[in-house]
Amino acid sequence: FLTWHEWSLPKYLILLSTTGSELSPHLVNLIPEVWKPLPTTEEIVSITDEVLEQFNVNRGEIDTNTLILASSGLTQEEIKTGLRLGLKRGSVTNEDALTFLLNYKINLLSRLNIEFIPKPEVSDFGGLDLLKQAFIEIKNKYTPEARACNLPIPKACLLVGPPGTGKSRAAKACAALLKFPLVMLDVGTIVAGGLKFLKEVLRRVEAIAPCVITFDEFDKLFAASTNSGEDIANRQVLGTLLTWLQEKKSLTYVIATLNRLRSLPPELTRAGRFDRKFYVGLPQAVERKEIIQLHAKRYDSRYTIGDGPLTESEWRILLNSSTINFSGSELEALVERAANNIFQKAFFEKRQKLETGRVYEDDPISININAFDLIEAAKTIYSLYSIDPDRIIAIQNQSKYFCEPASSPDTSQYAPPIQTFWGKPVASQTNYA
Repeated sequence: FLTWHEWSLPKYLILLSTTGSELSPHLVNLIPEVWKPLPTTEEIVSITDEVLEQFNVNRGEIDTNTLILASSGLTQEEIKTGLRLGLKRGSVTNEDALTFLLNYKINLLSRLNIEFIPKPEVSDFGGLDLLKQAFIEIKNKYTPEARACNLPIPKACLLVGPPGTGKSRAAKACAALLKFPLVMLDVGTIVAGGLKFLKEVLRRVEAIAPCVITFDEFDKLFAASTNSGEDIANRQVLGTLLTWLQEKKSLTYVIATLNRLRSLPPELTRAGRFDRKFYVGLPQAVERKEIIQLHAKRYDSRYTIGDGPLTESEWRILLNSSTINFSGSELEALVERAANNIFQKAFFEKRQKLETGRVYEDDPISININAFDLIEAAKTIYSLYSIDPDRIIAIQNQSKYFCEPASSPDTSQYAPPIQTFWGKPVASQTNYA
């Protein structure tokens, strides 16, 4: 038996876990939790040096920036495993090993439903000029000059609008402009995973910084019925997430998207959580023209020059008659459908001519998209506005006193004429007043 002296010594029970399991609420105040942080940049270099030495690889042969990009957000053992597997793959270059490590990281994060895009390749998106200007201002606030002026590091912005209006594409363009990797998170997965899952996700993205983080369909966090168990759990997740947004110091810029404002919790509108809030509505006439040209030039190079092959009158018919209240995704589908219709017809004709020997098998098929093709394709697209106009109008009205507009008013020659309530044209705004 133990002596009294042995019994009097303090004894500690250390519990180790790699799953991030949560303690029971009854034990939280009794058992302190210590989370081991993920490796920092300096620690990543030290960890990888150990592996590189085992494979007789000189540190000078490895690009440090690429190594850090491929390793950040992983645990020490995950970094070692990924790099060893990359270096063991037979006769590969060191660059191939880093590419393998990066893909290894992407696959690991995907198991947490985290989509990691190292270098987003979105050069532009149609319309939304005020939002584009805001992204440029965000980029300027990351400069040393902004730090010297004691300006705060940008935190987050909220993009509100109907589905398909380009919010996700805008987030990718922001990451490309900042030259940050993009981390895309599905809020539905976070809601299902609960508070424990959210903490693990935040731990990972904090280590990946600098990066742009998108929370798609942010409104799922407050979509549950009031006072239900699901609502209580969602509010715990939302509270933790908003506290993190308020207090975070890392170089993580968050872009959250909302498809609806109904049941918006008051804590979401508090100053300091989101730097700016934008309403991304259905594109105006001049924006629809930009979006159509942006997608049409993938199939028809004529759309890269000026106004493309369409005349001004053809543009007016297409914009002010055929595509009114179309979203960006619906315009993309329209162009794709028009291109496919042209291709199918040309392909069928080529098959017929091949039988008679009038063309060769390797003769290319060219796609020339004209106004008629786009107008006919538009007749087969049923816009969300035409299906559920009340929902779109409700979002627009609710956002009016909550968000900044993402687009300037359309003053182009393609803007529809001002009309009275009875549909009669108005000569000028002054006469109407």
